[in-house]
Amino acid sequence: MKKNLKILNEFEGASLLRQSGIPVIDGILAHTDAEAAEAAGRLGFPVALKICSEAVPHKTERGGVSLNIKDTAALERAVREMKKRFPDIPFALLVQKMARPGTELILGCRRDPVFGPIVLAGIGGIFTEIFRDSVIELAPVDEEDAPAMLRRLKGVALLDGYRSREPLDVAAIAKSLSALSRLIADRPDIAEIDINPFIAYPQGAVAVDALVRLDGASPAPARKRPSPATIAPFFQPSSMAVIGASRSPGKGGNIILRNLQKAGFKGALYPINPTVKEILGLPSYARVSDVPGKVETAMVVIPKTAVPDALEDCAAKGVTNIILSTGGYSDAGEEGAREQKTIIEMARRAGIRIMGPNSIGTLNPSAGMSTSIVGLDPIRKGGVSIIGQSGVFSSGWARWIADTKPFGLAKVACIGNKGDVNESDLLEYLTGDSATRTVGMYLEGVVEGKRFIRAAAAACKAKPVVVMKAGRSEAGAAAVASHTGSLAGSDAVFDAVCRRTGLVRTQNSEAFFDALAAFEKLPLPRGNRMGALSITGMGCVAATDAVEECGIDLPALQPDTLRKLREVMPVWAPVRNPIDIWSAIEQHGSKKATSHIARCLMEQPDVDALLITFVLMPESMFDIPEAFADIFRRHPHKPVFASYYGGTAREIAHIHEGFAALGVPCYPTPERAIFAFSRMVEYARFRGVIGK
Repeated sequence: MKKNLKILNEFEGASLLRQSGIPVIDGILAHTDAEAAEAAGRLGFPVALKICSEAVPHKTERGGVSLNIKDTAALERAVREMKKRFPDIPFALLVQKMARPGTELILGCRRDPVFGPIVLAGIGGIFTEIFRDSVIELAPVDEEDAPAMLRRLKGVALLDGYRSREPLDVAAIAKSLSALSRLIADRPDIAEIDINPFIAYPQGAVAVDALVRLDGASPAPARKRPSPATIAPFFQPSSMAVIGASRSPGKGGNIILRNLQKAGFKGALYPINPTVKEILGLPSYARVSDVPGKVETAMVVIPKTAVPDALEDCAAKGVTNIILSTGGYSDAGEEGAREQKTIIEMARRAGIRIMGPNSIGTLNPSAGMSTSIVGLDPIRKGGVSIIGQSGVFSSGWARWIADTKPFGLAKVACIGNKGDVNESDLLEYLTGDSATRTVGMYLEGVVEGKRFIRAAAAACKAKPVVVMKAGRSEAGAAAVASHTGSLAGSDAVFDAVCRRTGLVRTQNSEAFFDALAAFEKLPLPRGNRMGALSITGMGCVAATDAVEECGIDLPALQPDTLRKLREVMPVWAPVRNPIDIWSAIEQHGSKKATSHIARCLMEQPDVDALLITFVLMPESMFDIPEAFADIFRRHPHKPVFASYYGGTAREIAHIHEGFAALGVPCYPTPERAIFAFSRMVEYARFRGVIGK
């Protein structure tokens, strides 16, 4: 436990809750046996007797609670037992009115070390740790949003009235939850509050037991936020030095120069190497300060021992931005972290922004910027920008994007250790970047959590931001000892950040790139209703299961749609959404049947999106743009997804290229296409395109 953490006794905690508008069970503090008896008389039996001491925060586990005391004699016995059990601890006695039986919940709040105040609600009492049914939101939560939060509980049936039980007073629960969230949001000295149980009834609710921890530590002063303009030279420098440039083809300093030349870097390029005069046809200089012209950005690819001297040389030259590829800093332990702090402080004194350490830098096809340390072919320009806390996005994934072309790229930044430039810096910059239409983020952690929340909220109001965050497991989540802390793991808190800001979260790399392709190519849907057709019944079954899992609706086919479908569907064939189109293909061929059925679904007013599923084989190959271009053009506000099963490399390439010409993303299974659509629906609701 932190040294500056103070625990309020229960009477003090109850007073704090009562002052904040949270109903608390009636209780009287007693210091003698006589006062305890008098308190019980005033409250009326039955009563509960509790030890009241900061030294005993978890009273029940240590035998500091006696319940259902029915008369004075029983109270006297309970007081004697309490004194025997805690002979060496100074304490008072809290006499409380016994609460009526009801549904036990837990309400809590705590100050997350990254994102600040959060609030929690869950199924409480003795089942808190067993069922672990809880929901979390960033604080504050208003009384209008609190009921929706409560409805995310798996045990929501307890609120609605299960079997013969009456529904609970959700408005009273929501009012207390909102008051608790405001309390921690307004009081920076509160570290945590745990109310367990919070008993709810058909009319009203009441807090019975509360644990309050206060933190007397002063918050660290926030660093002045640098302007987003300081990020621009990482993507489009007017001039650039590669410190550690090399003639050896296998070395990073050679690969980076070749990548920049191959990409068509549009600024002045200066290799820095004290042992040679020329590298890859470019004059080489011993030091950055020897370069005759201005140097705006430097890529540093040298051993760690040489970094401080190179940094001083860059400062003397007036370099404003450095990509530091060198590792062995905070990625290598405490000593490395101290060394990282030293060089970052040096850079800040000189007014230099550093991306890294341990960063392989940036890509920007429009400027010919490509600092990857693996060989890259030129990448098609587009509207997707990616912030990655891993070099794989400027290496392996960049090579895959260049080859398969799922979308074009605007910018990529691999931020490494985030010694200076972090995800918020880049998100603020990309929000105002007109070339970026869609943002993807891979994060292993977040620094400056409150700033990140502001940056994410601002970005998501302007453009979709898809995020994949590592560390979802319980083992990776930091937790404190209390109920609230153990239930509110770091990943659950990040989910709350996503809900509050509009971030679109995905759980793996497939879903991440699937969603980016959908957002980049398609219009936002105006509803969550999908029409689907498949050449195979398996595709229909898979789509039906996937839409249920993802919260997507399959609207029934309307009479006019059914009439038009019968032009190609035989009378004996069952016709429902999703439509198994094989019988129509047998009679009319793949092109005519597929295009006609797609047209029928797109023309139905309550179909908001279309999914076409193929089985790839020679008989299903046809001119895709010729079959669908006019249909899709007539419905520009309805997103279309294509998926497929099987196929040879040539057949897969055919369907991808054909639909790419129409701006339609292709997926290897219908489930992946439907999940991507569900992410678009979620974001469209956030933006108000679809009603909540």
